[in-house]
Amino acid sequence: MTSIFTRNLRNSSYKGVPFHVATVSKTIRRRKVLHEYPQRDIPYVEDLGQGATMYKCSAFLVGDDCVAKAERLEKALLSPGPGTFIHPVDGAVTVTVFDASSISYSSSELRYCSLDITFVEAGELSFPNMLTSGPTLARQLADKIGVGAVGDFVDRFKQSAVYSLVQSAINGTLLESLGVISSSDLAQIFDVVDEVTTFAEQASGLLLDDPRTFADKFASVLGLSRFASTQARWSGIVNQIAGTTQSDSLNRHTRQLAAMPAVTSDIEAETLEDSSAIETLTRELLLANAVGASTLIGTDMDVSDPSEEFENTEQSAEYVTTSVDEILDVRDQLLTAIDAELENPFISDSMFMTLLDARSVVFSNLTTKAEGLSRLLEIETPQIEPALVLAYDYYDDSKRFQEIVTRNKVKHAAFCPSELRILSK
Repeated sequence: MTSIFTRNLRNSSYKGVPFHVATVSKTIRRRKVLHEYPQRDIPYVEDLGQGATMYKCSAFLVGDDCVAKAERLEKALLSPGPGTFIHPVDGAVTVTVFDASSISYSSSELRYCSLDITFVEAGELSFPNMLTSGPTLARQLADKIGVGAVGDFVDRFKQSAVYSLVQSAINGTLLESLGVISSSDLAQIFDVVDEVTTFAEQASGLLLDDPRTFADKFASVLGLSRFASTQARWSGIVNQIAGTTQSDSLNRHTRQLAAMPAVTSDIEAETLEDSSAIETLTRELLLANAVGASTLIGTDMDVSDPSEEFENTEQSAEYVTTSVDEILDVRDQLLTAIDAELENPFISDSMFMTLLDARSVVFSNLTTKAEGLSRLLEIETPQIEPALVLAYDYYDDSKRFQEIVTRNKVKHAAFCPSELRILSK
């Protein structure tokens, strides 16, 4: 009498050729990579996704025609390409023969042959979608950095309302960080000085009452994504952000915490820890903006920043950043800023890996944009000449005079200084 379980088992086959299964095992796994870093006691395990599923079968054939059956199965196993394997429990799965299969006959067991077969699941050949690479991937990573920065801040910030000294010190760090933002050229360009100032008036209370709400609103105030369609000198903006993240005002308490002696009062340790958390949040939110803004470099949105002296003239026309030197300079400065944050001993493992991915994408994107572009040259003319003449002499195209005027911020197109920066031919 067969059990209910036995009756539910399916008859096995491969590519339509049936066989009996004595035992079958399925190996499942996830691919992992162990990362161990200097001065970090706890390793990071990177999950690379699900591994391939393996099926090991001990099969057999019986009957007077078992040899003919074995030959049919052998042809099916040796035929190229994947096929359908009917698993006794899992049902139909697409597999391919992974390992050499053995077919055994015995004089003591007539009308019987056994086989050992190893299958591996098989899928279609596919490649990464280019739509999720390049600038799109950079923007996704920028969002991930911003979300991660907020989460890490909430985890690190342990401020206790009991200590008025701690409150005072933390508020001082907060106002200092906000002051760096409000006084930067970045705030002036996007006219967010009032927004930052208003937030500063509310920030202390939010920070002490609800750190997550504070961090979310701080991220909103600093977020540049709403200006993505704005024509601005994004190459210069990325450089400004990269420089700001490395300023002493946004790193002082983090460095003090890293160098803090083992014997330190609880109040002092808490103060430095929370002050460092505020600085780290600020730096990482700025880096998120920089990574996102880097996707606009070299596009129609990346234009010159003409001086006020000629902003009402035709010579103030915008030009796309096309110099190899400009793009590579931005790339190197942003990578330096990311590298500095990667060296932060208090960075979380998840943020470390996200920034590492962002670094790779930024390098790839900006290097690709720089390929084939012109170099930026410094020239010296014998005398002051009109931009039209210079454009014709160097480019055989007088229409490019605007480019020369704008790049060098010449007050009048008829009088270009003798020392100029121009693109190579």
